[in-house]
Amino acid sequence: MRHPSFIIGCISFFLFLLGVVLRGNSLILGDKLIIAAIVLGAIHWIWSIIDVITGYDLNPGSKSFWLILVMLIPPLGGMIYYMMKRKNVAM
Repeated sequence: MRHPSFIIGCISFFLFLLGVVLRGNSLILGDKLIIAAIVLGAIHWIWSIIDVITGYDLNPGSKSFWLILVMLIPPLGGMIYYMMKRKNVAM
């Protein structure tokens, strides 16, 4: 969960929620935070799709599952992928 894309996804999710709250209180800063969250979310989404496609440790069945999940649920699909991804440790 220390992958840079996961951190970007968390930041974009937090900024989006903060932007919605500020926008609900009629503050212009809310619009800027929502736009920043969308840009960061797009970077996270594209990075997650590339990680799933180039994932060498995934078999074809699970790779297609993760690709569909990441593409259908853009902000959360990538975050779930990084949380569930196993780390290979060579001994």
